[in-house]
Amino acid sequence: MALQAVLLLALSGIASAQWGTLPSNADNATDHPAYYANLTFEPARSISTWENLTVETPSGTFVGMLNDSYPDVRQFLRIPFAQPPIGDLRWMPPQKPLPSNKRIDSSRYGPACPQYVVSTGTIWTEWAPSDALLNLGESQVEGAVAWSSDEDCLSLAVWTPADADRHSKLPVALFVTGGGGTQGGIWTPSQLPSPWVSRSQEHIVVTINYRVNIFGNPKSRALDETSLSLLDVRAAVEWVYENIEAFGGDGENIMLWGQSQGAALTHLYTLAFPDDPLAAKFGVISQPPSVTLNLSATDDVYEDFDIVAKALGCNYGDDAEAELECMRQVSWVQIEEYINRYSGSPSISFADYIPDERYIFSNETERYLAGKVARGPAIRSDVAREISTNDEATTAEEEGEWICTAMDDSALRLSLGLETYRYLWAGNFSNISPEYYLGAYHWTDLLMIFGTYREQVGDVPGLEVKTSRTMQDYMLDFLKDPSSLPSAGWVPYNGSAAEGGLILEFGNGTTVKNITGDWLQGGCFNSSIPFRIYG
Repeated sequence: MALQAVLLLALSGIASAQWGTLPSNADNATDHPAYYANLTFEPARSISTWENLTVETPSGTFVGMLNDSYPDVRQFLRIPFAQPPIGDLRWMPPQKPLPSNKRIDSSRYGPACPQYVVSTGTIWTEWAPSDALLNLGESQVEGAVAWSSDEDCLSLAVWTPADADRHSKLPVALFVTGGGGTQGGIWTPSQLPSPWVSRSQEHIVVTINYRVNIFGNPKSRALDETSLSLLDVRAAVEWVYENIEAFGGDGENIMLWGQSQGAALTHLYTLAFPDDPLAAKFGVISQPPSVTLNLSATDDVYEDFDIVAKALGCNYGDDAEAELECMRQVSWVQIEEYINRYSGSPSISFADYIPDERYIFSNETERYLAGKVARGPAIRSDVAREISTNDEATTAEEEGEWICTAMDDSALRLSLGLETYRYLWAGNFSNISPEYYLGAYHWTDLLMIFGTYREQVGDVPGLEVKTSRTMQDYMLDFLKDPSSLPSAGWVPYNGSAAEGGLILEFGNGTTVKNITGDWLQGGCFNSSIPFRIYG
């Protein structure tokens, strides 16, 4: 650890550069825009030569760093898992990275995929800014392209115990961030796993960038494959499966998991790759009821792309190939800015995926009944308030859709003999839920799992600390060996069992307890039974 401490001091400037600390004696600081000034006055950086911070793979040699706050955690913050999706590769499936012996500095985050920062305040910008992608120099309501995004974005980050090596064979949690299909990425402060990895010293976390909005779901009639967000996830899983051993991980013990849109992509992944999922287990954390277009209710699934193309000078009538080629020549910044500022009619959206019956399916139940789903245990979870509004009627109605989606999916999995472990996050702690009515709202369980709840403003009660550790321990047990969970009190969900089966509830007055399926999801069968929106 002495060597690690020396390296930590040498590398501390790197971490501070990422957060943009400006020296007080920088006389000409006001001569520069904030983003650039924050980087201009940082000390010169150097790439480490410590052997355990250097990892060789077929696609490059990556040099990481020790985490500034958790020096027992080693991190590699930018590792490309595919070729840059630029030029002719824009709107194409991800291509494997080319072989390389290049030495690459992975001590800094790579850009997220193209996206914009909203222009109006939301519940997220006001109460949950740490759930947003970090954009140095931009406000939470900038209303412009995110400065920390770029088209060359298909990279992942790896966090391991500092002394992990290729012989460690640690289980791997591969995380897919949320963002509603329009935003998100690795550098999201509340979802950085250093505290969790530091505490456990028994697992590795990988988080990925994937294409979003029109770049991840282009809806062009000229493309054979439009499910690029999902294919990006697949490419990342393949890279991790083939290379994680070099970082100390076990490629045969990968949990693919995600939250919100990331949960939806994880769910879709299990249906798209049933025969060779590469991941051994799955985690679906707060999956929205649907992210798939209803073709019977959509007149023209390609209209949104056409609207953007015509507005940017790519009007080729019915010639979809020419339209696509023209759009490949348009700057990604122009494309994102147009979508950001568009307020015409009809409205446009690139969040829901087109069923192509190859990767995205219009009838998921039929897919299950045919046995076309990845084997392996899964976690399915919800929170006591998925909807961030103080309108109780609306919240209860929409909450029910999320809860019933989890119930139905778990039942279909059970019919195939697949185990599903369910939990409900119901904690209401003021530092992560500053408005009382928010309670255990969408996303706050991630702060408990990653351990980033401590970084929020406000007092941290003992129950919050204990609940976080309990959730981390259950997640780690699932990651290492799900068969150990029943003896620890977490049994697979079985809706046909007495009282509708058992579900763990975290944080509601105690660290953890069992609740029944009948209590939580009775409203799925009887509309007179209210859904539990406060826990």
